[in-house]
Amino acid sequence: MTEGVSRPWWIAGLIAAIAFLCIWCGVFAGIGGWVAGRDIGRREARLELSATAALQPVLPELGVLVTRLDRNGPAARAGVARGDVIVAIEGVYVQDARDLRDQLLRYRAGDTVRLTILRDRDEQTVSVALGAFPGNPRLPYLGVYYTARGEEPADL
Repeated sequence: MTEGVSRPWWIAGLIAAIAFLCIWCGVFAGIGGWVAGRDIGRREARLELSATAALQPVLPELGVLVTRLDRNGPAARAGVARGDVIVAIEGVYVQDARDLRDQLLRYRAGDTVRLTILRDRDEQTVSVALGAFPGNPRLPYLGVYYTARGEEPADL
């Protein structure tokens, strides 16, 4: 009779151990997937930056490299293209993405600004009517995804 009583407990213990192992592995697989996804995202951003930088082999010391554009965004409508380097806004030179963001925050959605860009080693001026930033209409929106060579890509 003791054999019949101990056997169900052994089976229940085995089932509980297997369930615990499955949950444990599921948690670690989820964490591993999250970490791998972030790493893949960073690598993809670096590859995109490398591909865009290859379009402009000699990059200027200052400026913000446009890696992508919002197809319906203000910059795309004004003629800014992937691979352009934004070097100034309203005549104020920008060294990096932070400078560009700080300069943009001086304007409102609907304002028109002059961007100085480098394209094929030629400096050009483009007038852009700023839009409203998606999700926050009080902020200006340029509609470019950018990098300042070495920073994580972002958007303005």
